[in-house]
Amino acid sequence: MKLIGKEVNLDGIDCHIHSRFSVDALRAGAASPDEIANTVRSHGLRGFIVTDHLDIGHWPSIDTSRFNEYFDVWNEVRDKNPDLTIYIGMEVGFEKETAEQAAELIQSLPLEYVINSVHYWKWLDENDNGRVSVFAGYLQCVLASLDAPYSFTTIGHLGFPERYVKYPIGEREMEYKLFKPLMDEIIEKTVERGIRFEENTNAGGVMRLPRADFLRAYKKAGGMRPVIGSDAHKSDEIGQHFGVATKFLDKIFQ
Repeated sequence: MKLIGKEVNLDGIDCHIHSRFSVDALRAGAASPDEIANTVRSHGLRGFIVTDHLDIGHWPSIDTSRFNEYFDVWNEVRDKNPDLTIYIGMEVGFEKETAEQAAELIQSLPLEYVINSVHYWKWLDENDNGRVSVFAGYLQCVLASLDAPYSFTTIGHLGFPERYVKYPIGEREMEYKLFKPLMDEIIEKTVERGIRFEENTNAGGVMRLPRADFLRAYKKAGGMRPVIGSDAHKSDEIGQHFGVATKFLDKIFQ
């Protein structure tokens, strides 16, 4: 791997797009690679990063036997679209039990970008003890992911369980004040190591992944402005809510 550095300007680039190589995106009706490039251009973006799923054992994942095809296809798209800035990446789902296996799979791949995400948390079930216990477990996994045995570029969609928990609005928010010790530990490590976050816009237009209160604390500690990713699984989601997200981040980081 030779990942792009944090000094690379990713403004105007959708930093989180899934294609037909992700099983869940294929099921959702993902556009062809060529159509993705055309959609990015038509939305006035200057480029994108393809970040298909590698989640071992628990999430619809890219077929590892198709790794060569994956890079061949996206390098061809890049060659055909020299006006666009295109990076080839993956979104790696972190779990302690499978992290070493993930590292072995990706260490020799010519990846340019890796999103380190937590998608799965065993403690979330129908008999949970409320959002504090559920979200604390998730945040502990995020904290552990900072020591992943593979290199990564960003932390993906902090606050991910908010999309799926069944609590009503007002009881489902991963608020900084409720999880301050854990979030402060995450902030301390990410700032110390120069790790950046992604502002994920796949939340119905509501900016919450991460939320503003977390980002204000992160910035105060010396954190850098997040990149923006749509987490698109089909073409009409590419670049979704980027204008709102940009204004949201401007209020915190300018």
